[in-house]
Amino acid sequence: MTEPNPSLDQTGVLADVRRALGRTVSVAPAPLESFIEPAGSGDPAELIARFTEEATAVRARVHRLKHQHQLVEKIAEICDECREPEPALSGAEIFSEMNLSSALMALGFSSFVPDEKDHDQMVARLANCGVGITAADYAIAETGTIVLSSDEPYSLLVSLLPPVHVAVLRSSQIAACLDEVISRLSRERINLADPSRSITLITGPSRTSDVELVLSIGVHGPKELHVIILD
Repeated sequence: MTEPNPSLDQTGVLADVRRALGRTVSVAPAPLESFIEPAGSGDPAELIARFTEEATAVRARVHRLKHQHQLVEKIAEICDECREPEPALSGAEIFSEMNLSSALMALGFSSFVPDEKDHDQMVARLANCGVGITAADYAIAETGTIVLSSDEPYSLLVSLLPPVHVAVLRSSQIAACLDEVISRLSRERINLADPSRSITLITGPSRTSDVELVLSIGVHGPKELHVIILD
């Protein structure tokens, strides 16, 4: 039986490192500072300001509107900038309540609402849409993140396939941190017959540094993210 080499175990390796550094004992690591400052109190104005600051820092474009009727005009403006005559709409309840599809049509924009009649055809058509519009369940102020759930029909596909994603959010849905969002979701779901659902966290446009650590935007998803906050 081969005896273990003591210089190759953890203690031996650390001893070799100490000798190389001219030390006899390990130096205790300095405590790390907080990576991100706390989002502060639950004051709505502070949460909106913090979310806007953090989301803008990761290249999202944040629009704040006072009235719901301005939403149609802002979406039409974004579609016009992108030269997209037919944006895709998820099955969000707020869009049905305000009849967003008809409102956009009155401004000269048709819209595509996905369905499951032919999944492959639906995905292909979504991939050809320039703008995808969803509602967000929540947002996280300290990271500028929006939260989408699978409760909203086709929200993930609509947010992922078109090159421009527009997320609609009410100011009351902005939470200070991820823990608060998880707590809210748990309270919402605890008494439901089917409490499970998937949650997607989106922070800025899609980005990757897989190739030579060079940051690329829009490789695995939208290259542009707009967040519309409704007061």
